[in-house]
Amino acid sequence: MSALYARLRRRVQLLPLRVRLTLASTLLLPFALAVVFGLVFLRFEASVNASIDGDLRARAEALVTMVAQRGPTAIRSGAGIDLLRPQGAFAQVVDRRGRVLASSDAVEAVTLLTPGQAGAATERGLHGDRDRIPLVAKRSRLVAVPLRGHARTVVVGRSLKGREGANESFARALLIGGPLALLLSAGACYLAAAAALRPVEQMRRRADEITGNEQSARLPVPPADDEIGRLGHTLNDMIGRLESALTRQRELTQNASHELRTPLTVLTTELELSLEHELPEPVRAATNSALEEARRVSRLADDLLTLAQVEESGLPLSIEAVDLDELLRLVAARAARRSSASGRRLSVDAETTIARVDPIRVEQAIGNLVDNALSYGRGAVTIGLREHGDEIHISVSDEGPGFPADLRGRAFDRFTRRNNGTSGGAGLGLAIVKAIAEAHGGGVEIANDARTTVIATLAVDVQPPTTDATARRGEI
Repeated sequence: MSALYARLRRRVQLLPLRVRLTLASTLLLPFALAVVFGLVFLRFEASVNASIDGDLRARAEALVTMVAQRGPTAIRSGAGIDLLRPQGAFAQVVDRRGRVLASSDAVEAVTLLTPGQAGAATERGLHGDRDRIPLVAKRSRLVAVPLRGHARTVVVGRSLKGREGANESFARALLIGGPLALLLSAGACYLAAAAALRPVEQMRRRADEITGNEQSARLPVPPADDEIGRLGHTLNDMIGRLESALTRQRELTQNASHELRTPLTVLTTELELSLEHELPEPVRAATNSALEEARRVSRLADDLLTLAQVEESGLPLSIEAVDLDELLRLVAARAARRSSASGRRLSVDAETTIARVDPIRVEQAIGNLVDNALSYGRGAVTIGLREHGDEIHISVSDEGPGFPADLRGRAFDRFTRRNNGTSGGAGLGLAIVKAIAEAHGGGVEIANDARTTVIATLAVDVQPPTTDATARRGEI
């Protein structure tokens, strides 16, 4: 049963919202109609009962006057019979113990009230329905009026056949009108839902077209000052705030990166000079640690500046002919100290390749891949270089278990980190690699092999937009 409900729920969720709203309103409407019709029916029945009670009470009070004057047998007199004849009414006079003192012909062999009811009626009267009075009716209505000072009660009743007929007629009218009202309401709900959701669909289509590079992009807002119109204005205000926040973030990132580079460079140089002198071992260890952290912060500043440039206007490139084999070995030499400290072998497997690329950017990308392999991988690290037609494949592999399954799809998104506690990186390295590879007409991917391999693809001859190479090199 639960599996059937789950499948039905999934199928309903695939339907358009306007259809779901129509179904929901159509399914809920019968319950609402049932409640309304039930209340109307009860109100109608209460009104009929009140009318019957009023008629019976008037007769009972007239009989009370007659009985008080002439005794219980007055209900069998001509005046009493004439009073009971309309609608086939009947009457009894009972004492407080329920004994019948006098009765009309129709209920002569019947006791209308129990002793308990007779005692209560003698005190305060009563009214209500009575089922199955033999030879009279299947269902009747009774009203009892006490005869003050005589401990007696006059009970007057009549058949409810007329009330039941009126109730059935009213119920048939409701049963016929209910389904018709349901169909009309379902159609009206669908049209109303379609009309109400049309502006939402227009806003959704426009939102799907908006990109991060589009300035002053806004959603279409319907002219009506309703909930959807206010939602559109709120979303446009939010988009404006996001644009302002993004602009301030980019400016802050660029300014902070620029401002940090000079003091970080000075700090790194001073620490390197300090290490060239004789220092006590604890001081040397602390200086080495400080130097490593300064280099890490410097790389982070460079990465942030690069991403800010990518977001603002694309990554600027300075293209020149580069010996990539030599460039890879330069990166390996710089990383050799770190790999030796961790006891891991670092090698280069490259064929001589000359390509027109931005050497600083490519060096940055390869360095990030090597840093990633040394931080998160295991075993020996190999930097590979192969040329395939008009593409260059640069790979960095290690002997680790590979990227976790939940990380492979987002490994190149910024601020994505592998939470294994081996490094405190900011999660920008692979995002920088992706940006640089795409700027060079290529891309980056994780290879499906036994080793942990990341492959960056570059075009052999990149044709970037015209940029001021000298200015660009001064920034990075």
